[in-house]
Amino acid sequence: MTNNSDEAFSDTTVPGRVGAPPRLLTFRNSPAVKFILIGLLTILLLAPATFVWVLVEERADRARDVARDIARSWGGTQKINGPYLVVPYDETALYQTKDGQTERRKLKRTAVFFPKKLDVSGDIDVEERQKSIYSLPVYHSRLRLSGRFAAPELDMLKAESEAGTVSVNMEEAYVVVGIGDISALKSEVLMTLDGAQSVPFEPGLGAMKPARGYTSRGAGNMSGGINASVPSQKWRQGFTFDIDLQLNGSSGLFVAPSGQTTKVSLASNWPHPGFTGAFLPEERTISEEGFEATWTIPYLARGIPKLLQTSEIPLENKLLGVKFVEPVNFYQTISRSLKYAVGFISLTFLAVFVLEMRSGWSFHWIQYGLVGFALIIFYVMLLAFAEHVGYGPAYLIAAGAATLLNAVYVGTSLRNRFAGVVMLLVLGAIFGVLFALMREQDYALLIGSVIAFVALAVTMFVTQRIDWSGSGEAVPRDDSNPA
Repeated sequence: MTNNSDEAFSDTTVPGRVGAPPRLLTFRNSPAVKFILIGLLTILLLAPATFVWVLVEERADRARDVARDIARSWGGTQKINGPYLVVPYDETALYQTKDGQTERRKLKRTAVFFPKKLDVSGDIDVEERQKSIYSLPVYHSRLRLSGRFAAPELDMLKAESEAGTVSVNMEEAYVVVGIGDISALKSEVLMTLDGAQSVPFEPGLGAMKPARGYTSRGAGNMSGGINASVPSQKWRQGFTFDIDLQLNGSSGLFVAPSGQTTKVSLASNWPHPGFTGAFLPEERTISEEGFEATWTIPYLARGIPKLLQTSEIPLENKLLGVKFVEPVNFYQTISRSLKYAVGFISLTFLAVFVLEMRSGWSFHWIQYGLVGFALIIFYVMLLAFAEHVGYGPAYLIAAGAATLLNAVYVGTSLRNRFAGVVMLLVLGAIFGVLFALMREQDYALLIGSVIAFVALAVTMFVTQRIDWSGSGEAVPRDDSNPA
């Protein structure tokens, strides 16, 4: 008499058991054929994984749009470039025209002198501003720019002039400071000369303009800066200066090393700084309460002479500073994790396949597909929950749901509680490794390669006694029963 369970599953009985199916059906359900079908199914699941990746990028774009909206109302990334002493002058010289004649032309030019010494100190209070479910690190900064301009060497202008005469406009000299977003200034700006006289700043860069390719958001027609006139008797003899700025901003703060010798000291309550730019800090201290950083840039390291004849703000490509990095950019993290989706799904299918071969019950390829779709839904749940509760809790919720669902499903489908427990442990290990891979980006390749090797080794030995041909011949399961 045939066992009822064998009759019920006679079309999917594992080869080698009582009640094996006919030859053609045996071929279709042989372990080798099923293994190939599972591989094809894994590749097919790349399609929904790609749709999830598109969804992640769409949500990331939405988050960036909201961040730009917050920055427009609060203040964008700030770039402090200056101060510079700008001295307008007229150059008169003979020029040859196209018809071979010579004529005298008078051209207006600007000379830019750098401070002999510049000290920039700043205290930056950072907080997260939220709009809807999105947030952006914004800050209020209190900056002091102090230093000294030496008496300009006006003879250098004649040396630099193109064989002409130079006439300096003594009363038109001014100090200019480039600011990334002047709409975020929160107080009037004064420059104190020699510790006594105060000169107010006006909006705009005067005769100067931003460097080519540089745009200053929020600056309008003012070209992203402020300027203040300096009396002739002051700038010709050299003077000290103090400038206090109160600026709102977001995402980052950058400073140009505009002094011949520049020292920058920044302190903030943000514990996740990202130091970047042309120069990195010499000293930095980072703790849970915030950070402190100091830069010192000598004259030679800056690579720019003491005087420039230019109408553009210099040093736009030599900024230094800090970005206020969010601890976990979960959109980027989820996007990276989707790159491991094939290996992630393959390991899960491999575990189910081994359990199926050892349990004696068949697991249909459609059931494999359902397990795979549960893993794809994991990414969608991770994205959805992360936008509300953060990446860590979201990962725990999504991974726990996917692990429990698949473990119960596999255990009940294979009529084996042990199989369900094994799947619970396997999926827990897989999700744990995936979480570690996302946190250790620098070691992701190393960790992934080791895991792939271990998984292959385990597969080779666990499936060593499987009858891959589906011939129906019993395969011995212990050493006491030779092949």
